[in-house]
Amino acid sequence: MGGNMPRPKLKERQIEVFRTVMATGSLTAAAQQLGVSQPSLSMTIRRFEDELQTKLFERIGGRLVPTEEAKLIFVEVDRVYGQFDRLSDAIHAIARGDSSVFRFGTTPSIGMRLVPKALKMLRDDHPARVFYCDFLPQKDIQDYLLFGQGSCVTSIAPAEDPNLDCTVIASGGLHVVVPKDHRLARRDVIAPGDLDGEVLISYGPDTTHGRYIDATYARAGAERKTHVFIHFVETALSFVSEDIGIAILDPFSVLDCERFGLVAIPLENSVEVPAYLYWSKFRPRPKATDELAAALTEIARQNGMRLAG
Repeated sequence: MGGNMPRPKLKERQIEVFRTVMATGSLTAAAQQLGVSQPSLSMTIRRFEDELQTKLFERIGGRLVPTEEAKLIFVEVDRVYGQFDRLSDAIHAIARGDSSVFRFGTTPSIGMRLVPKALKMLRDDHPARVFYCDFLPQKDIQDYLLFGQGSCVTSIAPAEDPNLDCTVIASGGLHVVVPKDHRLARRDVIAPGDLDGEVLISYGPDTTHGRYIDATYARAGAERKTHVFIHFVETALSFVSEDIGIAILDPFSVLDCERFGLVAIPLENSVEVPAYLYWSKFRPRPKATDELAAALTEIARQNGMRLAG
């Protein structure tokens, strides 16, 4: 009948004390590590032995020597603790977002230069994270976020939608992009009137870029005359590289353009072009979205742009 009696449930503290004594090989060292008195530690071990009904340690030659039963128990305890440590590491990794998937969108202007630099920072901080970056036209931003296709979107386009929240990462003025040997390449600033006679590679008036450019021209009392119409930043940069003409672009698109033999000069009295980060009001915002915002802000700061706030 005695064999059917329920065994007393072992206490976590007893197992922790046993494991520490086995690991240190000394009651004194174990007591110091656990921050308790040696008599208290000895009492815990004795109660543990009583519940197990077996001897775990013997005093031999002034040394604390574990019994064979203690050695076998320690193997099992260490195995379980190892599994718990791995579980703990996995839980913390999930909480940090290190083992997660982060999907976000961007429109081309910010996606060409600013996002890659920010993504490099995030990859360095979270090498186990999987990233998906979707390039989107402006018209798809709302659906992308409201239907949960991605966590956030970066863009220079204002999105007037009560279902979206946003923050401004940074802002800057428009720049004129010319080949490095162009007559205007050494200028510190260029006025719209200075572009008279140049072949302008630019956007339609109903586009985001077009509206920013036309607003700046209006400030100068000038009228924009576009000779080559394009839709995408990379097309404008490619055409300028081929010496077809010059282009006016946002401050985020022109980062590092000197690598392609181009020079970006500020356009005089330009309107501010903001970099927005959007997310849905109706979905939890993952920590990775805030981390992306911080990385974008840091890259903007490093490149001398005006930060929000």
